[in-house]
Amino acid sequence: MTHKLARSNGLHVGPSRLGGRGLFSGANIAAGDLVTSASVLVLPPEQTGHVDEGMLRHYVFDWTPDAETAQYALAFGEISFCNHSAQPNCRFELDREQLCVRLYAARDVKKGEELTIDYAYEEFPFEVVEG
Repeated sequence: MTHKLARSNGLHVGPSRLGGRGLFSGANIAAGDLVTSASVLVLPPEQTGHVDEGMLRHYVFDWTPDAETAQYALAFGEISFCNHSAQPNCRFELDREQLCVRLYAARDVKKGEELTIDYAYEEFPFEVVEG
């Protein structure tokens, strides 16, 4: 049995049909609504290689400040459990000043629906089966 982590805002982490665990809505969410936000820890650029080589790669946000520097940020909270979708029901915004990531509903989301985002990879590094 997989542990189900419940949050006070109704969101919960649970088994995902997309693979591993995912983030699910605890209530209906209207398009454009703020779903959740999370503070981030910005990792030093010299640690990028360690992230790329490990499991953490699947849980970080690209925080690259310019074309010459690769950098990641780790979001604290359930937002890191959003899985990828080519047709996501949420979108995220990086706030570099406040050091946070905000998740918004891209369309109306039904209670119990898995919350997904577009990871924005040019070539997605692993297989995802949607349907």
